[in-house]
Amino acid sequence: MHEGTSTEVLIASVSDLHTDFAENRDDVVKLALAIHERRADLVIIAGDVSHKNERIQRVLQAFAETVPRVAYLPGNHDLWFDVPDAKSQPQLDTWVRYRQELRALSESAGAHYLPAAPLYLGSTAVVGSCGWYDYSLMPASLRASVDPSVLESKQYGGLQWSDARFIAFRDRAGALMSDEGVARVMEEELRAQLAEADQRPEVQQIVAVTHHQPFYEVVTRTGTLPWEYFNAFMGSVGLGEVIRSSDKVRWAIYGHTHQVGRYQLGPITAYGTPLGYPRERRGLDAEALLKSRIGWIEL
Repeated sequence: MHEGTSTEVLIASVSDLHTDFAENRDDVVKLALAIHERRADLVIIAGDVSHKNERIQRVLQAFAETVPRVAYLPGNHDLWFDVPDAKSQPQLDTWVRYRQELRALSESAGAHYLPAAPLYLGSTAVVGSCGWYDYSLMPASLRASVDPSVLESKQYGGLQWSDARFIAFRDRAGALMSDEGVARVMEEELRAQLAEADQRPEVQQIVAVTHHQPFYEVVTRTGTLPWEYFNAFMGSVGLGEVIRSSDKVRWAIYGHTHQVGRYQLGPITAYGTPLGYPRERRGLDAEALLKSRIGWIEL
C-alpha cells in the first residue's frame, strides 16, 4: 500500500514473456526492476512464460523477490507437454497440468495461482482463468465457410497452431475434449470466481484476468488470410460474457495476442501489454519497452 498518496493499491501486469528466448529473459529483468521501482503492490502474470517448468518457476521467484505479491495464471504455451504428440499419449491430461502441476509450482515459488481462487486486496478482487477458444472470435462469414474439421486440425496453408500437437484436455473418461468443451469449462470456472467475489460486500471492484482474449472488440483484424483463420484460436466471446455478467468488474487483462491494446468497453477497461517474441519488437528502445509492455492499475 502507498502511504501519503491517493493511490492505495498499485497493480502491474505483464504477459507473454516467452522466456525460451534469451533476449526475452533479459527484458523480463528490466520489466521486474521497473515494476519494483514503482513500488507495485501486486504483479499479475497473465500467461505464456514458458512450457518448461524451471523457467516458469524462475520468473515467479524473480518477481516474488521484487514485488510483495505475485499472481499467475498460465497461458496455452505454459500448458504444453514437451512431446511430439500429446493427444496420442492417454496418460497425458492438460487438466492435470493446469489444475495441479502448475498450481503446485506457482505456490512453491511464492505466487498466488489465480485459476485456483480469487486474490483479495482490500476492496479489490482479482479473478482469473486461462480461458480457451471456441472459434467465435473468427469473423462469422469466414467461420460459416470453413468446415469444422479444418478448425479442429488447426491447420491452414501449411501452417499449424501448435496447440494441436502439445495440448490434450481429457474428460473424466479419458476421452479428448473439443475446444468448445474446454472453453465452456474455463468460462464456468471464471463465473464461479466472480460469483464468490460478488458475494463479498467489501469487494467494490474486480480485476478479471484471462490469457485468451475475452471480447470480439479487442481482436486485431486484418481482413486477410491466414490471419483471420488463426483468430479462431484467440479466445471466446463467452469468456467476455462471463466477465460482463458482474457489475463490479472494472478491468479485464488479457494476453495471448502479442498485440498491445487498450479498449474502453462500457465500464470495463480491457487491455493487453504482451512482451511477445523478440522479432515483434525490433527497433523498440528500452524506454518504449517499459512504457508499452507493463500494464498499470492505480486504485
